[in-house]
Amino acid sequence: MNKKQLIAQIICQLQADLDMNIAAANEAREAATHEESVAENQYDTLGLEASYLAHGQSKRVQALEVNLADYRNMPQREFSEDSAAGLGALVTLENNDGTMKRLFIGPAGGGIQIEDGSETVFVITPQSPIGQALMGRYPGDIVKLPQGEFEITAVS
Repeated sequence: MNKKQLIAQIICQLQADLDMNIAAANEAREAATHEESVAENQYDTLGLEASYLAHGQSKRVQALEVNLADYRNMPQREFSEDSAAGLGALVTLENNDGTMKRLFIGPAGGGIQIEDGSETVFVITPQSPIGQALMGRYPGDIVKLPQGEFEITAVS
């Protein structure tokens, strides 16, 4: 999978998350303003709880909109064989056992997994501990991750 396809799949997944969260926010907003949510006494907090939920859902929608904009506006940087890892890099790691990992350093969406046939590409951000360990590192460098030591075999 090339980087353009990878980014398109990340955007697609973020859009699906956004759509789902918009629906949840609308549902929570309707519940908060529904006539049955009006407090019947001082201990009835159903409406208040629903409004807190609606607010939280709205904040999540805003964050996902920013994440989508970050990906849509991210410059498509090309990395050469001797480039350091940076934002927009697809990094291939290998440990002593020959286990390979592919990580994409994106502006947002850390934790997203994109399946590409038999391999998985994990999205990380520069702010994450793994992202911090990879930023500015070159092919041939050894990085220590929670899963052990890995060699950077490619940055593309």
